[in-house]
Amino acid sequence: MTNIKDVEVIITRETAALTQQGFGLPFILATNGEKEYSEYTGIEQVAKDYPVDTVAYKIAARIFGQTPRPPMIAMAGTAYAESNPETLVTFLNELIETKNDWYYLECDQNGDNEITALSKWIDTQKKLYGVTTQNIDLLKEIESDRTFLFYHDDPESYVAEGLIARCAPEEPGSITWKFKTVNGVKAANIGISDITQLHTDNGNTYLRKFGILQTSEGKVTSGEYIDVMQSQDFLDARLTEEVSRVFFTQKKVAYENSGIALIVSAATAVLKRATEQGIVLKDDAGNGLWEIQARSRENSLPNDVANRVYDGLVILVPLAGAIHGTTLRLTMTYDEGGAAA
Repeated sequence: MTNIKDVEVIITRETAALTQQGFGLPFILATNGEKEYSEYTGIEQVAKDYPVDTVAYKIAARIFGQTPRPPMIAMAGTAYAESNPETLVTFLNELIETKNDWYYLECDQNGDNEITALSKWIDTQKKLYGVTTQNIDLLKEIESDRTFLFYHDDPESYVAEGLIARCAPEEPGSITWKFKTVNGVKAANIGISDITQLHTDNGNTYLRKFGILQTSEGKVTSGEYIDVMQSQDFLDARLTEEVSRVFFTQKKVAYENSGIALIVSAATAVLKRATEQGIVLKDDAGNGLWEIQARSRENSLPNDVANRVYDGLVILVPLAGAIHGTTLRLTMTYDEGGAAA
């Protein structure tokens, strides 16, 4: 039998996976001594590295006590002198050089200076920082799109940290952070006037309403909702990843309308998923009301074409939002059926 082949099949696998940014991993910054970055799937593992009487351990316990909860948390430790919160910032900057897969920042220090420094740092990142404070007036000093503060009179409530655990497993945009119960936390001891001022300052607290313990507002200190910031980060990350995948898997994305269509297709896939998750407003038929405007090759700037840069894609995304309150108008009448006799 001859070994001469008329047809030869050459297979090239272009299946390498791009990494995806996650939105479910909380990170606890501990300050009771140097500890390498590690990931833990249970509180028993945490106890081997962090004594049970440390705040870091207690925060981890609050996280693992929630239902649902993230399957894993990350922790790292540094020695800390309380008079210098900038050392925490330095530690975080060094950490994210090699360990940057986490999304939620928590810390065992919740003094005003530490919260202020960490809030300023988180504003430079595409992450969220949640913290519980006993100083209701601190809200007046912090305005951040990426920091959410909960007031609770109990220093060991860790309600913001527990809320992160409760919400982290959910898809961004699929839930609101208001109305959530945090296991193991009692209602905050706070009066009506203080609640009003707290909410005016875009803070949050933990209340009992109609017998149910629940979080209030669900806002970051700038006044935006936490789920909106999550949705923004989700869209940013997934659009970047999917368009990058186009460049990675194609031999060449030609600067012509067919190449532009590949980019549009990648963006469309992300927007469809965002619609399914509840980020994007839908019409009555369930279709996402997002819009993509793509400039054609013919209308692209010659300089952009020469530099191989396509700057012609505009995406409009109306947010679905959420209902946090309602007004019911009831009309009472003696007439049967509300009609005149």
